Amino acid sequence: MMQSILIVDDKKENLIALESLLERPDLELLKADNGNDGLRLLLKSDVALVLLDVQMPGMNGFEMAELMRKNRKTQSIPIIFVTANGDKRDIFRGYELGAVDFLSKPIQRDVLLSKVSVFLDLDRQKRDLALQLQEIQRLKKQNEMLLDAVGDGLVAVDAQGIISFVNPAMQHLFHVDAQSLVGSHLNSMLFQNNEGIRTTWGTCKIFKATSRGERLQRVRDYYVKTPAGYVEAEVDASPVASADQEFSGVVVTLRVAAAEEKPDMTDDLARASRRHTRRRIGAVLRLFDRTTGMNLGRLLNVSMDGFKLSTRENLTIGQVYEVSMILPETLAGSNTLSFDAEPVWVRPAEDVPGEFRVGFRIVSLGPNDSKVLAHMIEKY
Repeated sequence: MMQSILIVDDKKENLIALESLLERPDLELLKADNGNDGLRLLLKSDVALVLLDVQMPGMNGFEMAELMRKNRKTQSIPIIFVTANGDKRDIFRGYELGAVDFLSKPIQRDVLLSKVSVFLDLDRQKRDLALQLQEIQRLKKQNEMLLDAVGDGLVAVDAQGIISFVNPAMQHLFHVDAQSLVGSHLNSMLFQNNEGIRTTWGTCKIFKATSRGERLQRVRDYYVKTPAGYVEAEVDASPVASADQEFSGVVVTLRVAAAEEKPDMTDDLARASRRHTRRRIGAVLRLFDRTTGMNLGRLLNVSMDGFKLSTRENLTIGQVYEVSMILPETLAGSNTLSFDAEPVWVRPAEDVPGEFRVGFRIVSLGPNDSKVLAHMIEKY
């Protein structure tokens, strides 16, 4: 990691001397022989430290430091004053202006290198922290895209059943206002009957199972309250534990309960060319494009070399998509599946106006994702 130090001194011989003491391959040394030029360099460069001479004609070191502290870009840069004057009043003024240290002339090499290395280390840590924060923001954005792309409804509640998160799919599947549900109780929108009779949180199946650390899987005797009435839902519920392993909440996955679909028939030629038999997927699994976050559609069937999708997008034949999906549970040590795939045929859906059926060929699948896919086919 290349770092920069600015040296400001009106005497050329002092600039050369400091440069010879500090020179090394991973360090850029910027030099200025007056305060104005020093400020200009600071405004266009990222500097870890300033070595600033106090006694200079025109703008002296204290005046330059004062201007640095008034500018947002330069106000936090460490300043080490270099002076031949050991007057305590000058030292006190320097600290008032934000100096982190003083160096007395003639400069001793070991003292200089020791002081400089401290602030280079601090700058390195600051940069590393900034990169970590950028990575956290990137992962946060990616997770938000993943949650938005999930085809199933997701509702998170705390240990008392109060809703803290609802994903956009809830609005799409059940026509409820997702954000208005946040802060309300789960039993105000999810019922164990279609008559609106509430079950207390402590006696409902979700709480009784998850509070013991157990999961509920594909339970169908639940109903979501919607503007049009009560819609039967298939429910999964997974417990959430705090750092000390205490029960702290539940993540509930909901999908509209539907009758068993008849498997779609594809062209005899497409079926004959497959190396693996396609399996119809019983769970509602949605795929999205990792590069754009676009919801590609719902998975209908899948094999180790291809799959069929129900989508509202007229996808381009031959274009390679970077595809990912979130799985309802962890399979082969992962809860996501990613691969590259390209459409080989697209046709309008006969049963649903505005939708398409698309056949994909998997063109790239890593070893770990291959295991996940095999487990998914077996599971669903």
